[in-house]
Amino acid sequence: MTGFDPRFPPFGGFGGDASDWDDWDPNRARRGYTQQVPAIPKLPAPPDPAIDLPGIVAPRPQATGLDALGPAGLALSARAEKEDYLTVRYDIHEPGFVELFDALFVPQWSTPFGRLLLSVFLTLPRDTGWQVLDVGCGTGYPTLELARFLGQDCDLAGIDIWEEAILLARRRASEEWLRNVTFVAGDICASDLPEGSFDTITCNLSLSSFDDPRAALGAMWRLLRSGGQLIVTTPLQSAMREFLDTYHLTLRDLKLHDYMREFGAQVAAKPTIDSVQQLVAQSGFTIRRVVTDTFALRFPDPRAFLTSPLVQTLHFAAWRDIIPDMTIRRLVFNEVERRLGVRAHANGGELVMHVPMLCISAECP
Repeated sequence: MTGFDPRFPPFGGFGGDASDWDDWDPNRARRGYTQQVPAIPKLPAPPDPAIDLPGIVAPRPQATGLDALGPAGLALSARAEKEDYLTVRYDIHEPGFVELFDALFVPQWSTPFGRLLLSVFLTLPRDTGWQVLDVGCGTGYPTLELARFLGQDCDLAGIDIWEEAILLARRRASEEWLRNVTFVAGDICASDLPEGSFDTITCNLSLSSFDDPRAALGAMWRLLRSGGQLIVTTPLQSAMREFLDTYHLTLRDLKLHDYMREFGAQVAAKPTIDSVQQLVAQSGFTIRRVVTDTFALRFPDPRAFLTSPLVQTLHFAAWRDIIPDMTIRRLVFNEVERRLGVRAHANGGELVMHVPMLCISAECP
């Protein structure tokens, strides 16, 4: 179960600077959040919350969970219960994964970032005949929301290298009779889209999936007209900090210092506010707006978190694979699961993972 936690403030809301929740400092890893951070129920409301979305662009209603899946998707989701979470693997190209992604990943992970992107998108000046490109569109979120909002006076295109997702996005657009949107299977860095032809490019969560994000941004820069707008979103380095701290402290206490350093280096390579701003600026864009927000992923217990296909696919496989020896891996994660259980118990039986989000709006000179 996921959702927004309006009690949890944007960065800087703890009385410190943005680095409190922007980046992850293993030297400040803590077993609880009672020393530097006040109890969550006592936190004030954010002083500058994200803009509320009008109902017209609210994410489309979706069936969620098992009810949204066909036989292949159900078989794939059952893997979380049947297989060992320390070895289970998911392949985006296997049958059923694209529908599992659309039914579970999009509402749980993509939608919070997409809502932040849309709230910024709505502040941009626009005119009839707008040309919009959504890079890394996946199964069509938030591309289809933009198509509904902008209407027939504007044209949109979504591009993604994941062909199975593009086929699903095309089918959904056809079912909804959306004639102002087109989906293209391809790599933005090697596409034959005409240069300087788009007024706005959006990129929800996809920047970090490119082997060379700088090259991807360069391609977007070339596709934008002069004065065109770029909007990108990404999770920040301290996403799921509650797990990061628990894992780091477990490795430290078990004196597995080599793995601890490797894990720290892995997390340090993730985006921060400064690193993303620098990347966008160095790609030729002029940054106009930087927006941060946070949402909470909620799990009934640690096992639900550790076996979640979303967590496994996006995060956990990389976290666990730094320990190749299965005996040591099992020892470590038995202790991690125990400590997460203590955290969940202290939180009333629910395990909560906070995810800081960044949205940058920039202009092509």
